[in-house]
Amino acid sequence: MTLRGERKKSARSFQPGKQQGPSEYALARTVLRFVITLRCGGVLAAIIAAVVDDGTDVSRTWQVVVLAGLTVWAACFALIATHRGLSLTLVVGDAAVVSVALLAQSRCVPALAVLDETTWAMMLASTAIYVAQLALPAATGLPLAGGVIIAYVIGVCEPTSHLRVLFVQATVVSAMMWLLRRGGRRADAIVADRDFERRRALAAAARRADERHQRALLHDSVLSVLTMVASSAIRTDSPALRRSARQALHTLEEFAIPAVDPLTADLWERLAALISRLSPELLVELLREGTARADVPEPVAEALAGAVGEALRNVERHAGARRVSVRVRYHDRSVAVEILDDGVGFDPAGVPLTRRGIRKSIVERVKVVGGDVDIRSRSQAGTRIVLWWPGG
Repeated sequence: MTLRGERKKSARSFQPGKQQGPSEYALARTVLRFVITLRCGGVLAAIIAAVVDDGTDVSRTWQVVVLAGLTVWAACFALIATHRGLSLTLVVGDAAVVSVALLAQSRCVPALAVLDETTWAMMLASTAIYVAQLALPAATGLPLAGGVIIAYVIGVCEPTSHLRVLFVQATVVSAMMWLLRRGGRRADAIVADRDFERRRALAAAARRADERHQRALLHDSVLSVLTMVASSAIRTDSPALRRSARQALHTLEEFAIPAVDPLTADLWERLAALISRLSPELLVELLREGTARADVPEPVAEALAGAVGEALRNVERHAGARRVSVRVRYHDRSVAVEILDDGVGFDPAGVPLTRRGIRKSIVERVKVVGGDVDIRSRSQAGTRIVLWWPGG
């Protein structure tokens, strides 16, 4: 669009992408893959165990129905978990399906296998307990495990000492996951504190660099105009003096743009405000790719917006461009700003060291906040400037 003057919640289900910090996110991804493998592998192992069994004292029809139902559920479980994560509803559904299968043990599992403690129903119950403890907090996972154990007790055809193994599994895995989650939260808190301190240091460094830059610009523009007027070295009605005065006003207006927030700012809004202050003779198209907002640390927004402003003023003064576009790309916390014009272009390597506009006002300004600049231009072929900040 053409623009002129336009202006910590934790995920209970451990779904990837909805965690507070990187440690919880990594744990959720690992749990997701393991739980899917556990559910599908447990059903496959149960099918193999039922096939190799001699079929004594069991109904093959019941076995086929129960195992077919488990196979369909395993496929649905894997598909839903992959696309939507391990929600509470999905894990409760898994415990319910396995419990129903366990209630049919007397028709599907030989009594001899129960006495020998080699039954595939025990393995199926263990996988349901693991899924509940891995995917959910203890307050929810342990009651689900208790329900699975009760279903096993009701459905088993002979008494077995394996019950205590199920209780141990539920308790140990639940305690292990509690420790892992607590450790992940602590690690994320440490990382967040470190990032906050890094941002504060970044802001302080950016302020110091900007103060140096402002002093240089004030000397090069405002003070030079005042010196010319005071010394009568140039006529007051001179076009050159008017141009210099207008550039000096642009410099003062740039310094007057207030910060939006001491920690973060929307770069898009900052650029919109900056472009609205430019000369109406320069038509700028502001475009956006990615998310609706481009939130970055305030010093980064200030540095990028200042560099864009300097680039656009250079276009206005020297390029003779008919079209200018500013494109903001924001993705995964990194941001890139592209300034493209169809002007006369120039040779970047041939810019003298005395010209501070590109070297100080653009390149150094962006690099001091951890970003980078790519400038490509050729004579009569326009100029493309890309400002990039990697996020973090």
